[in-house]
Amino acid sequence: MQRLTFIYLTSYLLVGGLGLLAAPELTLRLLLSNGSYSDVMPRLVGVFMIALGGAVLEFVRARDYRYYRYAIVARTFIVVALSALYVKARDPLFLVLDAIVLVGLLPSIYVAVRMARPATGSSPQGPAA
Repeated sequence: MQRLTFIYLTSYLLVGGLGLLAAPELTLRLLLSNGSYSDVMPRLVGVFMIALGGAVLEFVRARDYRYYRYAIVARTFIVVALSALYVKARDPLFLVLDAIVLVGLLPSIYVAVRMARPATGSSPQGPAA
């Protein structure tokens, strides 16, 4: 399940990043933006998204989940920041991005909580003699 949530994260970072880099106006329209952005800043955001998506892809390929909890913390921060930006700008883009992040964040939180719990049904002392 960790792998699946990281694959989702990698997918939206790479696809969104490529979209913002290659076709920022179309990508912003697809994300329901009503703001006025030049094409330079979305392209810059796209570059960073591609780089970050590549790093997460390497974690997936290596089956390295040491940073799983940090990825949850980082995405929680992103959701809070995007929500604040929505309140300030009233651009639906920020709500759409919130939804995209939350679709991966909520299952990640569930997985992390499940992994933190001790296994149920087994006694640490072993069977009674």
